[in-house]
Amino acid sequence: MHEYNLTPHSLYAAVSVGLETTTIISVLSKLSKTKLPHEIIDFIHGSTANYGKVKLVLKKNQYFVESPFPEVLKTLLNDDVILKARKAPEDCLGASSSFAVSKTAGEIASGHDLLDGMELAAATEDKETHSFEIDSNQVENVKQRCLPNALNFPMLEEYDFRNDTVNPDLDMELKPQARPRPYQEKSLSKMFGNGRARSGIIVLPCGAGKSLVGVSAACRIKKSCLCLATNAVSVDQWAFQFKLWSTIRDEHISRFTSDNKEKFRGMAGVVVTTYNMVAFGGKRSEDSEKIIEEIRSREWGLLLMDEVRSPLFDKLGLQISLAHERS
Repeated sequence: MHEYNLTPHSLYAAVSVGLETTTIISVLSKLSKTKLPHEIIDFIHGSTANYGKVKLVLKKNQYFVESPFPEVLKTLLNDDVILKARKAPEDCLGASSSFAVSKTAGEIASGHDLLDGMELAAATEDKETHSFEIDSNQVENVKQRCLPNALNFPMLEEYDFRNDTVNPDLDMELKPQARPRPYQEKSLSKMFGNGRARSGIIVLPCGAGKSLVGVSAACRIKKSCLCLATNAVSVDQWAFQFKLWSTIRDEHISRFTSDNKEKFRGMAGVVVTTYNMVAFGGKRSEDSEKIIEEIRSREWGLLLMDEVRSPLFDKLGLQISLAHERS
């Protein structure tokens, strides 16, 4: 017998990867031996209803809390932590209810081929969104306040990379022979939408080509990428995968291990290193110190994390065994 514990955080994780409330309830009802109690159904609705109503968007190195529902933003600003984190616009004289308004294209979920012309037009129609800027030093505090155990408006994190004019672009494309399979494209579609990249975790079986998914993500964002692996062997394999699947130049990719302390040339590039090399707190060699300072000071467009298991990371993670995949 298997026992599963439903919590607000587990349901938050489910909807964050694209599962809808109705789908969760439907599958649980199908798998359950007895009829789902109304208390369970109400709990699922209550834990998932607010997900997606609020986004944390990184635009031009500035963080914005964004929502199509202005009343939701007003609710958030009633919280002291979020109110203190807000950066009031210059033309706003302290009015907490004043938000920036912009138009964004509507998103289309998978299965859009089933929509007729009018439904497709409605789905892609520009929608009005409201937002306010927050202090970058208070981002983690704001995210914590929005979790299910607090205000219960879990944030969907996005990076507006196409409109990022601050960080230099990286000249890198997928090679013609690199053709992601449908399931790989589906996993990428969970990460990208409306010219933005979402933070999250991609989980595929061993041998399913998750390295190609990671390289494809880097090619779409076209910004500096930091790839963290578990050991020096994985670092070499990741560097090989980038060169195998993409058009990145050799001088734009570097390895940072105890044996290889390379620096890429140019304004943007890919650094592949290990968790230990980044987390090490002891005395470093002069070359290592220069590279680690470069890593700390640079604004990275994408953080790829290899072998992500527990605890869950905040950025795109790839749970993968490269040695197995290449065999």
